[in-house]
Amino acid sequence: MTELVVRYLKFAIAFALVWILLYFWTSCSLREIKGKEMSPAGISGDNYWVLIKERTPDKLNNGDIVAFEYAHPGQNQDVARAGRIQGMPGERVKMVKGDLFINDKKVGVAGKPEDSFEEIIVPRDCFFILMDHKEVGPTMDSRAIGPLGASAVIGRIKK
Repeated sequence: MTELVVRYLKFAIAFALVWILLYFWTSCSLREIKGKEMSPAGISGDNYWVLIKERTPDKLNNGDIVAFEYAHPGQNQDVARAGRIQGMPGERVKMVKGDLFINDKKVGVAGKPEDSFEEIIVPRDCFFILMDHKEVGPTMDSRAIGPLGASAVIGRIKK
């Protein structure tokens, strides 16, 4: 009888370990984030845990830092970048003299004093992503490439 219990216990432990490994394999990823675009937030050129199940508009919020892939002309095509979500689907985003406005409410300073852009409405299943570095960021975030589709988001970065 005890041999049967030990055998079932071993099977249950093995099953639990496989289940836990499968869960982490499908929900987390260790990715290298290239570039200095998010350097004030402490994310640049290192490996970070990316929660790949958290990449849709219902799982993310303004202020979340996400990893995304964007094929920028003339650069490496498989590079993961990091950016901060500043606009969710349906929100109106604009920048006036470096001040960021979401739905006509000032949320903070996100650019240099000479940075401005007209109001845009973030399309469905897209995000407006800005990078924290005021010198390097504008070349790779939504100011340059427009709203980023949710399919390009790899997941939320866990710091």
